[in-house]
Amino acid sequence: MSATETDTNGPAEERTPSATRIAGHVRALCSLGPDRFPGSDANREAAAYVAGALRRAGCVVDEHRFDVPQWRAGTAEVIAGDFAVPALPGPFSAGIDAVGPLVCVETAEKLAGVDSTGAVLLLHGEIASAQLTPRGYPWYQNPEDTAVLEAIEALEPVAVVSATGKDAMTGGRSPFPLIEDVTFRIPSAYLGEADGAALAAHAGEPVRVRIDSETRASYGTQPIGRMPGAQAGRVVVAAHFDTTHGTPGALDNAGGVAVLLEVAEALAGSRTAREIEFVPFNGEDHTTSPGEVAYLAARPDVSDIALMVNIDGAGLPGGPTACSLYGVGEEMAGRIRDVMARFGSVAEGAQWPASDHMVFALRGVPALALTSTDFATASGVISHTPADTPDVVDAELLAEAARFIVALLAEV
Repeated sequence: MSATETDTNGPAEERTPSATRIAGHVRALCSLGPDRFPGSDANREAAAYVAGALRRAGCVVDEHRFDVPQWRAGTAEVIAGDFAVPALPGPFSAGIDAVGPLVCVETAEKLAGVDSTGAVLLLHGEIASAQLTPRGYPWYQNPEDTAVLEAIEALEPVAVVSATGKDAMTGGRSPFPLIEDVTFRIPSAYLGEADGAALAAHAGEPVRVRIDSETRASYGTQPIGRMPGAQAGRVVVAAHFDTTHGTPGALDNAGGVAVLLEVAEALAGSRTAREIEFVPFNGEDHTTSPGEVAYLAARPDVSDIALMVNIDGAGLPGGPTACSLYGVGEEMAGRIRDVMARFGSVAEGAQWPASDHMVFALRGVPALALTSTDFATASGVISHTPADTPDVVDAELLAEAARFIVALLAEV
């Protein structure tokens, strides 16, 4: 049985996914503020925007409120003698203006036995080469990273300064925040590797660290749109609308949200065989994933999901939309590939074990992820940076991806 049976409500061309409407959604979301970090006014405005669009497409929409720490990022500065350099406040860091002797550590092993009580602790080299997995991250833990965070806290420095470069897990940011842990209790800042090397030359000298930053209690909402269906099983179509700090988040991921909204619009006035859930996730780029956690609290049993479709980082020009499969059985994989063959700008791509599809795939749910063919540029150069603006998104490419998803829903 097909997933959709279209009735005659409205001209068919008005329901076809539109590049013009997709571009409009991208611009609208990106115009809400410098970022859509959970807990911010811009994030709540984005939640209202997508919930309203889903309702206009005929969805029944539930909105689940969650508590989330809101971080206000100001400025940071590190001063040692004649060396003074702007830094970046560590995510969720408290503010501070303190002076202490500089203690430098390059490896996790060297944390043992270091006397840094009341000191400024500089982490550089190997220990600062990859972001530390935050404690309490809902989807996995890294015991070695947890041990490092706890060892740093036990040393009781007045502040931690990290010298970092690039890390694939943090998008295009350089430097990247080594510590992004809501529970970390030492004020922290970060700067580039070259500045870190210059700062290390002042080991043992008094160093002043100024951090203007604060974290306070806030809230957000997780919308869930539903189109009821009579056939057993449901299909989830998802794309996250939150961003990291300091990025408009067009490619990551206003474009994906625009595709989701266009799929819902295309199905408006249709009778769906399976229930379809449209889930604009609110937390993919947040260390506590508050929207994903809220969704699973509201819908804990995922065993009835026939397929989960996630759009994240799609729309970069220069290649087709890359479609990867996770835990999809042979029969459904054949259907997906048959539909894919009808769309010249959608092609099977490599798996990427990140984003919201993995929340489902790791629970045994068949999943499909759509992203840009040039994933290295989309994820490692543009995302999480101020360069992620609407002009980097190909709306025609995204419209074709939306048409592919609409056609796919008729087969599953």
